[in-house]
Amino acid sequence: AEDTDTSMPVTEAQTKRVHEIVGTFLFAARAIDPTLLVALGSIATQQSKCTAKTMEAVTQLLNYVATHPEPMIRFKRSDMQLEIATDSSYLSETKSRSRAGGYHYLSNKRPSRPILPDDPLPMMNGPVHVHCSIMPMIVSSAAEAETGGCYYNGKDAVPLRIALEEMGHPQPATPIECDNTTAVGILNDSVRQRRSKAMDMRFYWIKDRQQQGQFQLYWRPGTTNRSDYFTKHHSPAHH
Repeated sequence: AEDTDTSMPVTEAQTKRVHEIVGTFLFAARAIDPTLLVALGSIATQQSKCTAKTMEAVTQLLNYVATHPEPMIRFKRSDMQLEIATDSSYLSETKSRSRAGGYHYLSNKRPSRPILPDDPLPMMNGPVHVHCSIMPMIVSSAAEAETGGCYYNGKDAVPLRIALEEMGHPQPATPIECDNTTAVGILNDSVRQRRSKAMDMRFYWIKDRQQQGQFQLYWRPGTTNRSDYFTKHHSPAHH
């Protein structure tokens, strides 16, 4: 994370303008352009005490939107099977906070067996939901941050699973892709916990739901993780 912002505070009128911009583009980001979510999330945490640095970030955001004025999401025909890619970034925000991200999309059916790391990637599709949030708690390790990411994405996926089933698309255990072997091991009960016992207990909700057959957590290298984009501030070249 960057150092604490020590730039000059701005006027009340400028602060109100920041509130208007964040509210307007947060709606647009959730509806059609999720690439704005990380920047908006960081700006939103500074709304109560806007500074000159906040205004610079807002200007950069507006320039990005003006450069890409017609975003779109393209959906492809699929078997309507929910897939999730989850990721987290550790200590990437101010005050020692971490960020969780997730990419939820509809793809084709998978074989009815445990998913292996070298299985082909599922068919890519436009997102039906993108999770992008700063965790309110301070996590103690990258593995705990990744476990928290699985938790938040699992919570978001439950109403999606119910909606799909009520629309006539039965859902097997929803695959959740994670690129942290320790987090996957803890949630799959294949790793013995020692120091990690200090993890936030609410995260184990996802372990319970996996045992109930609602989710199937598996590991895949981070180079193919489709949710990485929504967990940190990338360089302009990456965008």
